[in-house]
Amino acid sequence: MEPANRITQARADSGLSEKELAEKLGVDKTTVSNWESGRRQPSLERLMQIAGLLGVSAAYLLGEDDRMPHTEPVGAAMLPALHRMPVWSKSRGWALVNAIRQQLVYADGIMEDFNAIQEPVYIIPPAFALELRGYGPPLGIGDVLTRKRFWVEPVTSDPDLARELRGWYRPRNQRLVENEYGNRFYMDTYGAKWLAFESNIGGRE
Repeated sequence: MEPANRITQARADSGLSEKELAEKLGVDKTTVSNWESGRRQPSLERLMQIAGLLGVSAAYLLGEDDRMPHTEPVGAAMLPALHRMPVWSKSRGWALVNAIRQQLVYADGIMEDFNAIQEPVYIIPPAFALELRGYGPPLGIGDVLTRKRFWVEPVTSDPDLARELRGWYRPRNQRLVENEYGNRFYMDTYGAKWLAFESNIGGRE
């Protein structure tokens, strides 16, 4: 199988559309279409990003490895062997396995019996299922002012608010930063209400 077709297959297996993959990579949908058709080839850095998002190895996408090491869900029968280990589900996030009580204990305190689990759970969540997050050490406030753009993570315990506000921002002036939707953070609240990063977990655009 040609590498271009392997990108198509890995994307399809991950449940992502061309548009969704393009958005996660920060590129145009046409770029993904060109990669998948073989009209253009992604750079090595971009290939590593694609592999990470689709849960396969770069070697697989390059045609050097026939295995597709997707993260597989954990079967209910295996859960008792994972006592006190963390597992992940798409709708509720992380939980600890309590094999003695035959339950998953989620971060919000909700408990779910093994025999009541309705969705796949994973030891390691599939990369494509995770939201983009800031990656690496936070930038110093001086670095924020000298960069054209950077990834912002809100400092909040409200997951919906964090989801709405995180993303790429630009410095507007010496007092504030702003994203394309008009959301703003003020420089004097840096570290208390927001942090800036050079990149997100999916890699640089």
